[in-house]
Amino acid sequence: MATAQQSPITSKPAPGGGVILPPSQEKMLQKFDLSIALTLSTWPALTLSVQNSWGGPNSAEKRDWFAGAISELFSSTPNADTVVDVEYLEEFLLQVMNDEFEVNVEDGSGEEVAAKIVGLRKLCGRGDFELVDEMLGRWRERQARGGERVSFQRMQEGDDDEDEEEDSDDDEDEEVDDEDVEMDDAPELVKAPKEKIVPKVDEEGFTEVVGKKRR
Repeated sequence: MATAQQSPITSKPAPGGGVILPPSQEKMLQKFDLSIALTLSTWPALTLSVQNSWGGPNSAEKRDWFAGAISELFSSTPNADTVVDVEYLEEFLLQVMNDEFEVNVEDGSGEEVAAKIVGLRKLCGRGDFELVDEMLGRWRERQARGGERVSFQRMQEGDDDEDEEEDSDDDEDEEVDDEDVEMDDAPELVKAPKEKIVPKVDEEGFTEVVGKKRR
């Protein structure tokens, strides 16, 4: 479980007298884990990857694992609140999308998702859950209209050693929730090339990367 960044939290006076005790560390961690899953549920690149089974027939389970992997990244990295910044997390997100779903996300949304998760971590570490609760409320509204579920699967030791290669031949169309993905705003997704990519130098001395297209 990730350790959320924590700043001094003081008790607040409760209406009618008494004090409101600060949230426990366990609750802060639970809220941060929830915020990760909710954030991933609204990432169009990941939603399209799951709905099109680009990660194989277990694409939905991979999304659940993805949330756990992000939490594990924070908990397993020394000085995570300093080391795991937006740029670091963005690289991790894009690498997982490439490795697990064979998709290159080139629309800048990886940075947006990373920035949101880093920001939510700071809020949860201060015991501020207002934004997470708002996100949960919006997710519940989508579920009431038939949206997809959000779940969180924690990484287990040895998961990194398991290499599952599954291809999907399922061409069934799945309905896309308009609230999650607007087709006009769909990200630029490029299936990751399997062939080795090599640099090519043109006549003016500029280097370009070329590779065969996936069919």
